[in-house]
Amino acid sequence: MYFYFNPSYRLSLEAKYFYEIGEYEKAYKLAHKAYLLNPYNKMAFTIETQSKIAKEWQRFIDDFDNYFTDIEKIANKPYISEKDKLRIKIMLEILLDEYKMLKPSLLLPKDLKEAAKIRYEKARELYEKLFGSRS
Repeated sequence: MYFYFNPSYRLSLEAKYFYEIGEYEKAYKLAHKAYLLNPYNKMAFTIETQSKIAKEWQRFIDDFDNYFTDIEKIANKPYISEKDKLRIKIMLEILLDEYKMLKPSLLLPKDLKEAAKIRYEKARELYEKLFGSRS
């Protein structure tokens, strides 16, 4: 009953729900509010921290999807210029570097980590196929 009537813990529980369904931005905002209300709320702190990390992983996935849409448009052109090839190379390098900068966490949902890893592997394989291995 205490958790229901305490605003900080109620927000934490709501944040946990949104984290569990993959709404990391909303989870982060709610957990942040909960933590501001009560800095001793460990659940709020944990969810805020994990949501922040999960948002970075989700951003990588979104960036990958956007970049690969652009890469497919370029690949479907009748002629691919040197400028287009350079653009593809830069997009792939950004993705490869972005993935390497992601913070690991044991608390992240496995499906989020797996989705990011699959995309990273696809970007790496395409990069190596088109430009050779990175040094």
